[in-house]
Amino acid sequence: MKQDKKKHMKQKNNFAQILTDKKDKLNWQNFNFLENMLVFATLRTMPGRNAPPESGVHFRITLDSQNDAICILFKIDRDHCKNDPLIRDKSSKRPDYMSLYIDSKSCICTIIEVKGISSDELKRGIDQIVKLKEILQFEIFNHLPTKLNVKYQGILLTPPNAHIPITKITQVNSPHFKIISLKYDQKAELYPYVSKLNDVKDRYSHQKITESTPLFIEKILTTRSLPKRIPDEYYSKNFSNSQDREGIYINYLLPNDTDYITLFSNRQFIEINMEENEYMKEIIEELKLLNLIDRLAIKFSNRQISNYDN
Repeated sequence: MKQDKKKHMKQKNNFAQILTDKKDKLNWQNFNFLENMLVFATLRTMPGRNAPPESGVHFRITLDSQNDAICILFKIDRDHCKNDPLIRDKSSKRPDYMSLYIDSKSCICTIIEVKGISSDELKRGIDQIVKLKEILQFEIFNHLPTKLNVKYQGILLTPPNAHIPITKITQVNSPHFKIISLKYDQKAELYPYVSKLNDVKDRYSHQKITESTPLFIEKILTTRSLPKRIPDEYYSKNFSNSQDREGIYINYLLPNDTDYITLFSNRQFIEINMEENEYMKEIIEELKLLNLIDRLAIKFSNRQISNYDN
C-alpha cells in the first residue's frame, strides 16, 4: 500500500518539469545565502568549467583525469541579473567567481576576480575577494558542520601588462589566507591554482589538462537541484522556515527523473535522505572516495515519502 502511494505521488508531481522550468532567479524568501549559491549560482559548461571573457581575460577549470575530486564553479557577480545580486548589500563589493574544490584531503574555496590593467581597479578586486571570504566564513560557520575544515584563497586574473598592487596584497595576506596575481593574455587554465593552496610566489604557467569524467555527485550538485522544496514527511519533521533558521535544506532530482535526494545540514551533521535505489551505492562510494563522510559528519536516512500534494 505504501509503495502504491509513493508511486502515485511521484506520477502526480512532475519533478522533471519543475527542474526544466527552473529560472535563473534567486529566491530569498525561501532560501538562505548558501542555498541560493548551491541551487542557482553553479556554473558548469561542458566540457570544462568555462568563464566568458572579461577585461580581455577568461579562464576555464579542467578537472584532471588523474585526480578523484569534484570542482564546482559559482558565478558570484550576477552581472546578467543586475537586480538579482547574490551579495545584496549594495555597498559591498562582489567578486566574479568562486570555485569549490574537494578531494580526499582538502576543501578549498578559491575566489576569482578578473580585472584589467589599472592598479586602482585591481585594488578594488582585492577588496571584492576579501569581502566574499568574510561572508563565506560567516555562512559556513552558521549552516554547516563545525568539523568541516574549509581553506580560503584568492586569485586576481589579469592581462600581462596589469599594474599589480603588491603592497595591498601583502597587507591582506596572512598564513591562513593568500591572494595571488596571475597574468595571461588568452584563456587561462586555473585547475593547478584551485586544486591546491597557492603560494605568493606562484606565477602563471599554462598547462594542458586531460579532462576527467565528472563524479556522479558533482553532476547532481551542479545540474539537478530543485528550485523548491518538496514538502514530504521528511520536510515536515526536519525543516524550519524561521527567518534565522540554521542549516541548509535542498532537494536534488536523480537522473531517473522520479526519485530525489534531500540534503539537510546543521552545525552538527549533514544528513542525506533518500530511498534505496540504484544510485545510493554510487553516492556512498564517491563520498568515501572523497573522504567526506567523516569530514562532513554525513549520515543517511530513508524516511518514507508520503504527503507531497502540491
